[in-house]
Amino acid sequence: MDVGVRELKDDRPAIVAAVVCSIAAAAAAAVVVPAVVTAELDGRFTWYAARSAGMVAYLLATASVVFGIATSSRFGARLLRKGNLADVHRAISLMMVLAIGAHLLFLALDSYAGFTVAELFVPFVTWYRPVWTGLGIIAAYLACAVYVSFYLRQQIGYRAWRAFHYLSFAVFALGTLHGLFAGTDSGTTWSLAIYGSSVACVFAMLMYRITSARADKTRSAAPSAQGVQSMHERSRSRAAIAEPLSVGATLVLREGE
Repeated sequence: MDVGVRELKDDRPAIVAAVVCSIAAAAAAAVVVPAVVTAELDGRFTWYAARSAGMVAYLLATASVVFGIATSSRFGARLLRKGNLADVHRAISLMMVLAIGAHLLFLALDSYAGFTVAELFVPFVTWYRPVWTGLGIIAAYLACAVYVSFYLRQQIGYRAWRAFHYLSFAVFALGTLHGLFAGTDSGTTWSLAIYGSSVACVFAMLMYRITSARADKTRSAAPSAQGVQSMHERSRSRAAIAEPLSVGATLVLREGE
């Protein structure tokens, strides 16, 4: 009974973090609501739903990258246990993939924009801003691949998995470009605020991770340097002790002769 209670308490931070992330995703959708409510839908619900799902997917991608960086930092370990962070990171990645799927589904069902299946799944063939839309399609494929890699870690090994997981930064970068230059809301103040704050959060977290890693290396190297210095000092001390002894031994030998 005590073990079950203890396990429940251990899992509580992950549950709370997942709920917070879900609330954040709901709030992200709420950001788009004013644009939807104030506009005349005229049967274009799927068009506005696609735009909302795309924005939610982008914010979830931001959260996924931030939590991914946090899993390998002391700040993340203090905030939540690393196991809980990894679970939350994986859950957010799944929600991001689902939001991307909703974005594509609503675009496929929408008759206002009139995208074909090929235009939604093949990069750079669409009539609408082909370069930036194509980058978004590539980001979607990479996001799915990164999520699937969670379940291939044992097969491909930790080093290969970690190297492959760095594609999360490409997903975020391509998603940012896609949203800024292909999104129909990119000219609004609230949209620019979302993109700007997301980039700032990822950049700040990345800089923290780099600086903390360098500080850890410096601290780990300091004892080694002190150990080498103490070894040299001990060697000099032994040499200083041995020198008069060798001189004394030489004198004794000479006197014996």
